[in-house]
Amino acid sequence: MSGTRVARRRPLRAALAALAAALVVGPVAACASIPTSGPVMDGETVLSQRGPVFVRADAPREDALPEQIVRGFLAAQAQGASGSFDVATQFLTPETATTWSPLAQVAVLAAEPELEVDDSRVEEGVATVRAAADVVGTVDAHGVYTEEVPGTTTDLVYGLVRDDEGQWRVDTTDDGLVVSATNFVQTYRATDLYFPTVDRRYLVPDARWFPSRNWQTLAVRETLVGPVPWLAGSVTTVVPDGTALSIDSVTAAPAGPVEVPLTDAVSGTSAEDRAVLVAQLGASLGNPSPREVQITVEGVPLAAVDETTARPATTPNDPVVLAGDQVTSIVGRSTQPVETVAPLTGLQPTALAFTGSSSDATFVVRDGSRRLVTAPTADTESVLLMDGENLLAPSVDRFGLVWSGPQEQPGSLRVADLEGTVSEVAAPWLDGRTVMSLRVAPDGARIAVVSATGTGLQVHVAGILRDEDGLPTELSEPVRVGQPIVAATQVVWVDRTTLGVLGRSIGDTAPLVHLVPVGGPTSKASPLEGAVSLASGTGIGTMLLGTSDGSLYAAGSSSLWTRVATEVRLPTYPG
Repeated sequence: MSGTRVARRRPLRAALAALAAALVVGPVAACASIPTSGPVMDGETVLSQRGPVFVRADAPREDALPEQIVRGFLAAQAQGASGSFDVATQFLTPETATTWSPLAQVAVLAAEPELEVDDSRVEEGVATVRAAADVVGTVDAHGVYTEEVPGTTTDLVYGLVRDDEGQWRVDTTDDGLVVSATNFVQTYRATDLYFPTVDRRYLVPDARWFPSRNWQTLAVRETLVGPVPWLAGSVTTVVPDGTALSIDSVTAAPAGPVEVPLTDAVSGTSAEDRAVLVAQLGASLGNPSPREVQITVEGVPLAAVDETTARPATTPNDPVVLAGDQVTSIVGRSTQPVETVAPLTGLQPTALAFTGSSSDATFVVRDGSRRLVTAPTADTESVLLMDGENLLAPSVDRFGLVWSGPQEQPGSLRVADLEGTVSEVAAPWLDGRTVMSLRVAPDGARIAVVSATGTGLQVHVAGILRDEDGLPTELSEPVRVGQPIVAATQVVWVDRTTLGVLGRSIGDTAPLVHLVPVGGPTSKASPLEGAVSLASGTGIGTMLLGTSDGSLYAAGSSSLWTRVATEVRLPTYPG
């Protein structure tokens, strides 16, 4: 090889490591079709999967210039995520090709970078190509996507040398891929891994992004490794130590079961645990419905397993609103009083919450800003559940526990049972923050929180740690999501790994709905003038948005809003 070898630099790795302060994961989700008549319909929200996508990349052309070599290398990186990296390595020197690790990380750029060439040492057979690029997200080696704050940049540096045949090749580059956002969504697949709750009643999603060329294999591998750290204490694992793929391949034919070859360690699982593991893998490999999975050991299928009831949690499709002083259900384009709830006369309702079906649920009302009470019925009066200064709008989890607490945070939230017994849930990371909104996921393992300090607003998701009786004791260290959002008043769960946040990002003049994946890029729904309240739920497929004039609008996947009711407020789904 001619020329002087340049010392390998790692500016991108260092920059991205500093930026990846939080781990976020998850596929981008959207809502289903808009209702124009009839009731709000139940339906699991899914993102339709794309067909085969081909990103073209050609091998290096003879006598290509340094900038052309780098351009070709970048194009070949994107192609490799949907095929192989054979073309990409042709742009590298032989020594670098053997050490470059393409899947160590991914930098997702806002656009293709503008390259600058330093040719001051061309006569020596050395050149450097640089670019300053806007980074919208990063993906680590486990498929965990971290959305970056808008305006985040990184320096890309490629050192090139002439080889023995006088051709330019990349000699120094960082491990990992550099891919434009457009190519990323074409060549990477958003995939939910699933892990059982501690009581094994539900499967909790842990969203990742994998190269489309071998996403099934990577999904199984990472399921065996376990969940992201912030979720680990809120879920459990049924995989015995030493369990791994026996061959690095998962066979997923269009029809029939997916064959998952595992090492012999899996044979030691109990029938119950094996059933849960099969359910995990089936849900993780589904598209979008769960796939049948056959675990094999040394080519021999494991014996049939017991069935499990563990499944992803959904929200009952049972929204309510407040019409005057009466809690009412939405029926087509009209409302119908919930007969089990008496008029809220004498209360000042500022928020509602309930769990389960509205026909037999206990409703919780925030009375003004200082009290949480149960809604009265024909036979019972309201019961005081919690009082305090500036209480948060309540969220009721699947255990029937009411979550709230003061907006000005001492580092703990409060939960109350329906008899009014209050306990504290430690959340040290909230100390000194002002909380605007919280919402527990239907699985009871995760909570979304919008809070702010003097330096700005943040949206977080944390795991909920519970004792053996299901009582929450603390929140895990959170992951930050929704980086573009600078102001917000409410957060809800739109789908299994997607939040709806009513607020503003840079450039917005009024609040609108932001769709925030727990791992993925934030997007916006269509604006609606006067938006003041938001309701949605996992598996519902419809968002409800209330406006300051008392109108209620619904939207599905197109995010175009259709008015479904007037003279109502406080739209609420269970949870």
